[in-house]
Amino acid sequence: MNKLLKNILSAICGLGLVFFVGCEDEEVVETVYDSFDIKNVMSLTAGEDANAEIVRVVPGTDDQAVFVSSAIGRLTVINYTSTSFAFGKTYDLDPGSATAEMTSIDVSVAIGGENYVAVCVAETDCAKGKIMFVKLSDGTVVKEVEVGYNPDGAAFTKNGSHLVVACEDDREDRPCKPADRHGGSVAIISLSGGVANATLVQDFAVDWAEDSEPEHAETSADGTVVVSVQETSQIMIFNVADAPLSEGKYTVVDLPDDGGTSDDGAGVECEPDGLFISPDGTKALISSERNGTFQLMALPSGTLYGSPYLVENDLPSGWQRDDRSYKKRTEPEECSLVEKSGKLYAVFALQESHAVIVYDVTDPAKPVFDSMAPAGIDYANDTGMEKSTIGSEGLGMHQTNGVAFSANEREGSISMFTATWARQ
Repeated sequence: MNKLLKNILSAICGLGLVFFVGCEDEEVVETVYDSFDIKNVMSLTAGEDANAEIVRVVPGTDDQAVFVSSAIGRLTVINYTSTSFAFGKTYDLDPGSATAEMTSIDVSVAIGGENYVAVCVAETDCAKGKIMFVKLSDGTVVKEVEVGYNPDGAAFTKNGSHLVVACEDDREDRPCKPADRHGGSVAIISLSGGVANATLVQDFAVDWAEDSEPEHAETSADGTVVVSVQETSQIMIFNVADAPLSEGKYTVVDLPDDGGTSDDGAGVECEPDGLFISPDGTKALISSERNGTFQLMALPSGTLYGSPYLVENDLPSGWQRDDRSYKKRTEPEECSLVEKSGKLYAVFALQESHAVIVYDVTDPAKPVFDSMAPAGIDYANDTGMEKSTIGSEGLGMHQTNGVAFSANEREGSISMFTATWARQ
């Protein structure tokens, strides 16, 4: 091959053009990552009395997230790269009542070119709650929809057609709740006519027990919905296409206790809190705050994989936990599932242990500890072995770029974390 031809072929390969000319040495091979290896990047205070509670990455973006400061009714946009973040726009919202509090949020896919934030607004005086639909680009409230009592978790469907709301109506938090009103409800809101025309399809009573109180909801691409029913340790499963719901259109799964692993032989009920559905829609991750365990579930059948896994066993000696009781010692709260290099990872915010912890759950019946990192600004002094001063409750994890955030309610801060592939 003459020198001129060699130079031409070299230039073609260097440009990445696809020709059958023997460019094997230039072939791009995807990097395989053997672990998540979570690291804390940085933390920022959300401001005085701004108890940052729930955080979400914005669907369809690689550089934006948003969190709610429930005590002061504020949404704050986060702008981030793989190495740092800063706070952007803030929206101070008026819930319309002096007794209202903003408990949770979710963010939609782009609907008509806009991402919308669904803000759960609960009334402390036991009146019904509502959802405020807020345009993320400018903070405009485009619609309010009344739902059940004390909405505490919400999830948009992946196609933006509905919002599902878990209305807790917790008697412990709301002593004014009438004795004859059992459980809570699940509200289903249709967005088929546009967010500005959002309508309540149904506020379905979850009242089969005195304390059957929904806590959180998650959705999958095929419309499957999972709801954690906390005090009765159950998971409710249905498909949004079957709304309005009636008996026979949903499944209720009773969750096991921890098998005595955290209370000297006596089983401790789980009380599920956080939920997440795997990207392929076949599995749900369940984090249980009372006994500090997690477990995976097959969807839509509700079959459980393995046994509840106790998170505390993987904390280093002396790491912060609440030693005052056998319950809520680590308190896994919000969670996520992420796929990378053929592995499935479960990620959790630990409220009483100022940490975000990660497990390899590729075999959903046999979780394997991967890594953990501290959350918060002053975590080095959060060592009282009682109630954490950080309080890592919210978790937002991007599905591909390896960036995660925790919302640290008690300290009033946001922490950023990265997986190993975000640092490459």
